[in-house]
Amino acid sequence: MENDIRALVLTLLLSVAAAPRAGAQADFRLEPVMDTPTAELARKFRTPPGEAGMSCYWWWLNGHTTEEAITRDLEEMKAKGYGSASLIDAGGFNPVTARPGPGEVFLSEGWKRLYRHAVREADRLGITLSVNATSGWNPGGPFVTPERALKRLTYSETDVRGGGRVEVELPQPPTWYVCRDICVQAVRKAPEGAPMKDAAIPHWSAKAFYSGLGFQEIFPLGLLSADFDHDAGAEPLRGEEILDITSCFDGRKLVWDAPEGEWTVIRYAWTCTGARTSTTSDGWEGLSLDHLDPEAFALYRDSVLLPLIRTAKEAGNSVRFLLTDSWEMGLVNWTERFPEEFRRFRGYDLWRYLPVMTGRVVESPEVSNRFLQDVRRTVSDCILNYHYKPFRELANAHGMMTDPEAGGPCYTPVDALEVLGACDIPHGEFWARATSHVASEGARLSVRQSACVAHTNGRRFVEAEGPTSIGPHWERSPKELKGLLDRVFCSGVNRLVWHTFTSSPAEWGRPGVEYFAGTHLNRNVTWWEQAGDFVGYIDRCSYLLQQGLFVADVLIYNGDDVPNMVFLKEEEAGFPFGYDWDKCSKSVVLERLSVAGDGRIVLPDGMSYRVLVLPPLETIDLDVMRRIERMVLDGMTLVGDPPKRTTGLAHYPDGDRELKEITDRMWRCDMGGWMDGVNRTENRYGRGRVIRGQELGNVLTALGAPPDFAYTGADPRTRLDFIHRTTDDQEIYFVANRFARQGIDDYFYRYVPRPYDRFEQVECRFRVTGRAPQFWNPLTGEIEPVRYYCERDGYTCIPMHFAPEGSCFVVFPKDVPPVRHIVRADRRTEPLFPSQSVVPRYPAIGFADDGGTLCADLYEPGEYTLYWSDGGVSHVAAERLPAETELTGPWTVRFDPAWGPACPVRFDSLRSWTEFDDPQIRYYSGTATYEKEFTMDREQLRGRKVLLDLGNVQEVAVIRLNGHEFPVSWSDPCEADITRWVRPGTNRLSVDVVNLWPNRLIGDGKLPPGERRTRSNVSKYDAADAEKYLRVSGLLGPVRIRCFERVRIDGSK
Repeated sequence: MENDIRALVLTLLLSVAAAPRAGAQADFRLEPVMDTPTAELARKFRTPPGEAGMSCYWWWLNGHTTEEAITRDLEEMKAKGYGSASLIDAGGFNPVTARPGPGEVFLSEGWKRLYRHAVREADRLGITLSVNATSGWNPGGPFVTPERALKRLTYSETDVRGGGRVEVELPQPPTWYVCRDICVQAVRKAPEGAPMKDAAIPHWSAKAFYSGLGFQEIFPLGLLSADFDHDAGAEPLRGEEILDITSCFDGRKLVWDAPEGEWTVIRYAWTCTGARTSTTSDGWEGLSLDHLDPEAFALYRDSVLLPLIRTAKEAGNSVRFLLTDSWEMGLVNWTERFPEEFRRFRGYDLWRYLPVMTGRVVESPEVSNRFLQDVRRTVSDCILNYHYKPFRELANAHGMMTDPEAGGPCYTPVDALEVLGACDIPHGEFWARATSHVASEGARLSVRQSACVAHTNGRRFVEAEGPTSIGPHWERSPKELKGLLDRVFCSGVNRLVWHTFTSSPAEWGRPGVEYFAGTHLNRNVTWWEQAGDFVGYIDRCSYLLQQGLFVADVLIYNGDDVPNMVFLKEEEAGFPFGYDWDKCSKSVVLERLSVAGDGRIVLPDGMSYRVLVLPPLETIDLDVMRRIERMVLDGMTLVGDPPKRTTGLAHYPDGDRELKEITDRMWRCDMGGWMDGVNRTENRYGRGRVIRGQELGNVLTALGAPPDFAYTGADPRTRLDFIHRTTDDQEIYFVANRFARQGIDDYFYRYVPRPYDRFEQVECRFRVTGRAPQFWNPLTGEIEPVRYYCERDGYTCIPMHFAPEGSCFVVFPKDVPPVRHIVRADRRTEPLFPSQSVVPRYPAIGFADDGGTLCADLYEPGEYTLYWSDGGVSHVAAERLPAETELTGPWTVRFDPAWGPACPVRFDSLRSWTEFDDPQIRYYSGTATYEKEFTMDREQLRGRKVLLDLGNVQEVAVIRLNGHEFPVSWSDPCEADITRWVRPGTNRLSVDVVNLWPNRLIGDGKLPPGERRTRSNVSKYDAADAEKYLRVSGLLGPVRIRCFERVRIDGSK
């Protein structure tokens, strides 16, 4: 309730603050939008609103931008369909990206003048701004003193013999920047050779947050709660063997009347972790601030946040978000008031267990492991409560919101599900496919976590930065990125922040100054003039995926250890295809879940699930287990194994006894036998059920929930992905073909400059009935009714044809009545549906509306019988075979004379520009126009659907035929339906083809600086071996005109 009230107040604040200016028209309500009528949905799908418009990381590198560049950047963003921009001041250079001369220092008066200009211009244009609350990432800077920087526990050890007065200087512990004493303890000296640290407690260094379990990947987090009972032979310390002798130490020397025996004196202190700001502009380098310390946040607030907020408010209202980038500050395990915070959050003092932080066992291996769990959880609780919560509260108080990347993707010392839940918009990131950096699947796609947080915390938006990269520069065409984008959309992303758009002033020329990372997309890229259609695709996908609620049948409790993270949609091994899932945190279970009368798990915003899954958990929070038991008694179905022990020491050992009592009640059958998951797999408990060992798909089907989506393809290797959103008025499915090339069933990057060829013909089945489906094409914005489908076994079954990495929305409107449609098609008495054609490029038959008359496009010859939903029958046949004409002979090719040949060039055949000897063509980058005339006779066109197929295009094409310009061809196949524009006689064809920057940069790398046409801080292409980066370019064809029979279907008007 408190969160709902705060969201309402925030919405009102934002509405009032934004009302006077054009830049405030985007609808950033955080709660789900459920009631958009289909007519309005269709209108906004065709022309997406501001909140659906793509955003970007808008880099101001080293403060090096100008008012003119800012205005031009924002105007070009608006023209291409961007809705937002995230302004990030940064350095960000490496050996192949030189640092431009210093501009205005972050937050200086000169920088704030540029910032105000950006705010005013964004207001004028209706662009929403988010502002990065530091320079670079890892918040901090020159204002952060060591006392307010990130901290870690450090210690030194001194062995002494007791039985008298001991006077000894204690060495200073290892120190970074500063060292402040915490306490001094004496512990019984361990026997010679006794196991310590990782030898005594498996993975101790990771459990104590001295080291991580990787950098950016799927981390083996289960190791942190494993081996609690492992006995390495270390003799545990007892309470009487741990003495506090802090009062005997004056800061240098220990004077202590030591009891008999051998003792080890441990001098504990805190020091800085050494984490510093990263990729900052000149003048803003410094230490990263202590995210566990409220006083450090207050310093950050006064030094950075309030100046950013107040400066923005002076100029306008376009700044609506504050962000920080990914946590790359490493690990932290202390802060100045950590003992007090530990007692506050965990309910007991840490002093008697502190030797565990030096690698010793206290009381027992289990107790020591539980204490380390509590240390990690306290670190996360401090970061949550003293950094990310006040960050959001401050922004909300000023009519703004937060969208920080608070949950990784690097190894981050937090419960990411909790921390992201404290942000207004959960934010993740994803990486382009590459061979140079972050190449594995687990490292590249860090977006599912943000989606889970949004879905389980009532948030409408799932934001992701990407496609980022390190290594490639201008080396990814839009078609090489489409499959990746579709994949993150299917993982839940619905607000894309493109990485990257760099502000490059005119004096830097083209391609200009660039950031060392990211997939470059700004007004200097070669294909910028064609980028609007690409951005439009992203905007349309984002808009529909922002509607309503995510549909998932399974909710998985992700545990309560720290770190607590979610990685890939595919991370759940053996999860049945056709269902979807979310993972949730402790606070969601305790504060947001309830059980409906039909046994569904429901959240306040309407999200619901059929079952709750407990994965194999070594430990679980006792309050969570109590709540789960209550929900099962209320009617919930629980699937999984019983947890083994409670988390931490707060309830130990009584809590473990209570947990055992709970699991005995829940996992013990009515007959008294233990539910082992083999011989006994189900127990009715209260109004609910506990299930163990059954296939999850079978459990869901038994609950009346068959797969939400299914498909059958002619090729068993076909792989589709999907996501489903539901509103009061529509069911919205997004379906995507996962692969691009025949024979390649993985996601590793390969540079193969040939057309994609993985077409798929499938029957798709959707768990919706009684509604008339529609195809909504995100490439074009076109909407058409599905003419050919049937209902069977509780599904709507639709034959669908997918291009390589093709995608489509299938929308089932509630407010559009069903129409007469075809339910079955036979060819030569053999049903096409559901067996389908095996022809890869086209379906056997397609349907088109021609002036209100339904026509059949026959891609395969033969006689067809069509059966209608009202019992009618139609017959169609192809009188002629499909015809194909290749456009051979010479082409006239015109290059931009500023970058290539001054006069038109005759190409006798189609080949890559890189095959020419003329360096002006071989190393050309930009747009070249291919021109050709061809003739068609009237008989060729009569009753035909006519397609123009360009074949191999590297990289982007714009087709014009007889003066008509078609949408940009940026994905394969490069094909246009020219039926309406081709004519008998002579036809004039022109094709703009655009390649990427590397070729010109490679050519210029061979020239003296004074003779180069390009200018950039990227020196990668100056290397002696740069020819290896040369990209096949141009129109390679073959260019073909294909004609297929188009037959009117009698009685279909």
